[in-house]
Amino acid sequence: MVYAKYPQYKKTNLEWLGDIPSEWEYGGLTKYLDNIVDYRGKTPEKVEQGVFLVTAKNIKNGKIDYSLSQEYVKLEEYEEVMRRGLPEIGDVLFTTEAPLGEVANVDRIDIALAQRVIKFRGIENVLNNYYLKYWIQSHGFQSNLKTFATGSTAAGIKASKLSSLQVLLPPYSEQKQIVLLLDNKVHELDDLITQKEKMISLLEEKRRSMITEAVTKGLNPNARMKESGIEWIGEIPEHWELNKVGYLGRLQNGISKSAEEFGIGEPFVSYGDVYKNIVLPQEVNGLVKSSEEEQELYSVREGDVFFTRTSETIEEIGIASTCLQTIEKATFAGFLIRFRPTSTKLSPAYSKYYFRSDLGRRYFVKEMNLVTRASLGQGLLRNFPVILPSLQEQNDIVEYLDSKTTVINESVSLIKNQIEKLKEYRQSLIYEAVTGKIDVRDLEVVSQ
Repeated sequence: MVYAKYPQYKKTNLEWLGDIPSEWEYGGLTKYLDNIVDYRGKTPEKVEQGVFLVTAKNIKNGKIDYSLSQEYVKLEEYEEVMRRGLPEIGDVLFTTEAPLGEVANVDRIDIALAQRVIKFRGIENVLNNYYLKYWIQSHGFQSNLKTFATGSTAAGIKASKLSSLQVLLPPYSEQKQIVLLLDNKVHELDDLITQKEKMISLLEEKRRSMITEAVTKGLNPNARMKESGIEWIGEIPEHWELNKVGYLGRLQNGISKSAEEFGIGEPFVSYGDVYKNIVLPQEVNGLVKSSEEEQELYSVREGDVFFTRTSETIEEIGIASTCLQTIEKATFAGFLIRFRPTSTKLSPAYSKYYFRSDLGRRYFVKEMNLVTRASLGQGLLRNFPVILPSLQEQNDIVEYLDSKTTVINESVSLIKNQIEKLKEYRQSLIYEAVTGKIDVRDLEVVSQ
């Protein structure tokens, strides 16, 4: 849809803002706020039941997502926790750090607010809270925000800098029109994005099921089967072997180094390289200073399989990535375990599918005890069962899965590209509406 522009614009003295409609004004954020509450301070005690605590993790994509973090404070301590100011419907929540600059409107009042969250309330009939949310989401505000951010590990903003953040202020009636327009359009776009994300989830589930089926049952539906003796594996083809990781090769934890030794030196395989990839990238981004002895002990060679060793959750433990081409002089992270096969019964190409299948999830979730932080030890990994078809069957399975998963991967990639374009359009629409590139005054927008 092509929207009309305002008839007249005026220049601003802010390079990132440019021209704005002639009737609009702008100024420091705090100038237009009736209420500012910064909840930074002592962290309240967390309990399993009580009043829901909205943390910075819960605020994402313009909404409070109550599923992203589920923490609570004691009901009897609620008033003390919120002594600086209770939330009202529509209040703007703004994250000050980790992450910086996420925003949402309060949609229920039976919540507590955590550190790293600031609550804004616009002056009545001057600054609309829902317009302010969209303004904060815009490219202009976010770029302005970054100029005042501080911090080496996690960007944040000090309360003293809030007055320096700029707000573009249309007449109040136009703010409400902008909100109506964006609520409608953004809702439509978010629905489309959600649908496409569900499509990706279904395709990824299909891919996982296909891989698990192939490495446990084979490709011949008429093959005679036998009990594996392992409940979560079930039956396997009668002529297949069942072995354990510890009998097929050696295990090695990764290298530990001080922080100043990273960023220079030789290639370094990180936790992310393994977690994100079924096949280890040939060119990794990490660098670390390492000696020839360390490069030998912690080497990265064809056929090696790397497993994630530590995480906050069991679900992220034991995620595998297989090296299909030696990376010269490389070492790997201490958060990983390397399995180096010494047996000729296991092909690297088969390893990439087998160890990334659902079998790993079933095994590690069943066997691991989560204390405060999940950790995979060599003893547990050594006992991980490995189903071994003949090498010829392994090659046949790999050829079959390469063909099938390539089609699924291409579909997933296409949908992800569509999602990115929808998100770009969403962001562009917000920016154009809150900066006056769209004349909203005569638009007919139905309230949802």
